[in-house]
Amino acid sequence: MAEIKILKTDSRGRIVLPPSFRKEPLFEYTINGDQITLYPVRTVRKYPDMSDLPTEELSPDWVAKEEKVNMDTRRGIVASTPANALKKMKK
Repeated sequence: MAEIKILKTDSRGRIVLPPSFRKEPLFEYTINGDQITLYPVRTVRKYPDMSDLPTEELSPDWVAKEEKVNMDTRRGIVASTPANALKKMKK
């Protein structure tokens, strides 16, 4: 059976990883009930080639609904806090 170790969270709820995992840039996780299992990911998965899939034409009704819903074309705001987002919106 694998050795089980318990990781404790800090005051902000973050987990401090063991030293051998601290330099890993990316983790994959699975959730089974109350258990979270972390797996270091060594390669970045690429999207499959979907060029051979047929294109689907949408009905005019569908296109009209999508255009109505997606009328807002403003760019997103990148900010670390809501207060910073409000300051950037005012600029």
